[in-house]
Amino acid sequence: MSSANYSRYKNPQQATEFNDMWARHVQDSNGLIFESVTVLTTWGKTVVWVHTPKRRVYETLVFFPGFNSSALTWAINRSLAGLSKNYRLCLIEINGQPGFSDGLSPSINTDEYGIWAQQVLEQLGVARVTLIAHSLGALISLKVCRMAPQLIKRAILINPAGIQSLTLSFHLLRYYWLAYHAPSHESVQSFLREVVFSPTYTDIPSAQEKLLIDFQINAFSNFQLTSWWHLALPKEELLAIKTPLYMLLGAQDKLYSYQATLERSIQYLPSLVSITVLPTLGHGVQTCPSVPPALKALLTH
Repeated sequence: MSSANYSRYKNPQQATEFNDMWARHVQDSNGLIFESVTVLTTWGKTVVWVHTPKRRVYETLVFFPGFNSSALTWAINRSLAGLSKNYRLCLIEINGQPGFSDGLSPSINTDEYGIWAQQVLEQLGVARVTLIAHSLGALISLKVCRMAPQLIKRAILINPAGIQSLTLSFHLLRYYWLAYHAPSHESVQSFLREVVFSPTYTDIPSAQEKLLIDFQINAFSNFQLTSWWHLALPKEELLAIKTPLYMLLGAQDKLYSYQATLERSIQYLPSLVSITVLPTLGHGVQTCPSVPPALKALLTH
C-alpha cells in the first residue's frame, strides 16, 4: 500500500483518550450500549460497534457513516432507539477516517473499499444484512453491493456519494476552511449548520449537538486525512448492481444536489426500488428526528 493512503492522528495518545471518552458520552447520553468488536482486514483493524437486543432479532442492520465521521454518530439524538429493540445493530468505523479503525485507507476511486467492506461483512458472520449508509458510506455500499451481492439483502442509501461528484461552492468552502484551519466550537458549529445540515434544522438538543461539534474539532485539529476527493461511479458499475436499493435524499443537500442524484439513479440503477425526498433536510441527516420513521417504513417495505 502506498504511504499516501495513510491517515493518522498527530497525537495518537490524545486521540485515544478523547475518542474513548467521546464514545462513552455518546452511549451514556443516548441510553444505548454497544460492544466494541475488532475485525482484521487487508487495511488493518476495523472497529464495529455491535448492539444485540434482548428480544428476538429480526435481522442485522449494518450502518456506514459519512466522510470525516464516526459510526457512533448514528446513535446521537437517540436516532437508533426505535430500531434497537428488534434489530441487531452493527456500526462500522471506516478505515482511513477519524475515529476508531486503522488509518490505512482503501483507495476511494478503485474497488478497494468494496473489498474492505466485503471482508468486514464476512467476519460479522451474518448473511443477507441490510445496509444503511450515509454519503461516503453509501458510496462504499454501492461498491460492495456490486461485488458481493450474496451478503446483502438490501441497501438504504442516504444522500449518497458516488452517484455524482462532490460539489463545493466558494461560499461553502469558506465555512470548511475556517473549521479546518481554526477549529473552535463556533467555527465548527457554523460549518455543520450551514454546510452539513440544513440551516433550518434545529431539532437537536444542545448537548447532542456538542457531541457532533467536539468530534469534529478533534478531527480537524488532530487528524491528518489522506486524499479523499472522489469521482462519480461509472455508469457501468451502477448498472451492474442487482441489490434492491432504497434512497433518502435531503432536498437541501448542498454537497450533492438531490435532483442530480435522483436523475442519475433513475437512469443507471436498475435495482432502485424507491426514492424518498425529505424536503427540509440537508446533507447530514442521521440525527434528524424525521429520519428514523422513514427508515422504519423502508425496513417494513
